Amino acid sequence: MRRQAEAVSQHPSAASVRPFVLVSVMLAMFMTAIESTVVSTAMPSIVGELGGFALYSWVFSAFLLAQAVTIPVCGKLADLFGRKPVFLFGCSLFLLGSLLCGFAPSMLPLIFFRVLQGLGAGAVQPMVMTIVGDLYTPEERGRIQGYLSSVWGISSVIGPALGGLIVQYADWAYIFWVNLPLGILSMAGMAIFLREQVEKKKPDVDYVGSALMFTGVSALMLFLIQGGVAWPWLSFPSLSMFVIFIAGLVLFVFQEMRAGEPMMPLELWRHPVIGAANVAALINGMLLMGVSTYLPAYIQGVMGKSATVAGFSLSVMSLGGPLASTIAGRMWLKVGVRNNALIGGLFLTAGGLVFLTLDPGKGAVWAAVGSFLTGVGMGF
Repeated sequence: MRRQAEAVSQHPSAASVRPFVLVSVMLAMFMTAIESTVVSTAMPSIVGELGGFALYSWVFSAFLLAQAVTIPVCGKLADLFGRKPVFLFGCSLFLLGSLLCGFAPSMLPLIFFRVLQGLGAGAVQPMVMTIVGDLYTPEERGRIQGYLSSVWGISSVIGPALGGLIVQYADWAYIFWVNLPLGILSMAGMAIFLREQVEKKKPDVDYVGSALMFTGVSALMLFLIQGGVAWPWLSFPSLSMFVIFIAGLVLFVFQEMRAGEPMMPLELWRHPVIGAANVAALINGMLLMGVSTYLPAYIQGVMGKSATVAGFSLSVMSLGGPLASTIAGRMWLKVGVRNNALIGGLFLTAGGLVFLTLDPGKGAVWAAVGSFLTGVGMGF
């Protein structure tokens, strides 16, 4: 991100408030991270009450789409107007979406409120990393990144099990409302302790690029989610969405080439490591979201197990991830980054084969084995 704001004051007292700001951003990070996992095991129960199983995947997709489009825009806005206002706005929007999700009377309003959550999360998550980068020196950031990584690990372990316990022993609305106290504490800490000195500059935000990206990605998601289900693959609606996606992609590339401050600088993709890492992240994200979204529904709907069992089966993936990450961190100096990645690919392939052979007779333990292997692959 191109720095156009001096976000954190260098006043001597700034160091004394850093721990409070760090705790605030970690609370916000935990809030947005656990939301992605706690919903997974609760969704079968939510669909059972609200109906609309055909819209099942949109509860996840709407959140991720809004988040993906918002992140680069909010990163630019933070450079122009400061980290604190963008962070506080994102938290407020996320909490509003969380509150409304708990009152959703049917699936369509729930999906809309999930969009609000995603927009808020897209503002919060990049601010967490940026604020930490402003507050801490390069020598200190390794330790701080470890703290932030632990937040993701803890949320991944707690989230699925917590979602299962909530829907089994309480109302499903609490999987959204649990965010409210965390978000309020985070916002209070940020408002009190973070001090900024923002250099005022003329706004130059690539709104056209953002709109084209949103249009193209939305069309692709409609094509992939509705195609073959609500619409035949070769029907007019499916083909129309695919054409809109291609047109949006082409126009987006042209816009980024001509924009003075592009939302996504295309020269980044010319770096072979960045390009390969993004492709790998795309594949890993597809696998992670596929397992997280549908495994709980399979265990509950097909195997007939409880939400708690489904949650713990998915939580095993989160145990394998931190364990493998620790091992990989010790191995990479000896075996190299490429070999570490290849080891991870082998474990991911093994996890995929386990899921490929999954049937109700093998039970939740077999599903947990696949989750664990997938988690190990993600960790490497």
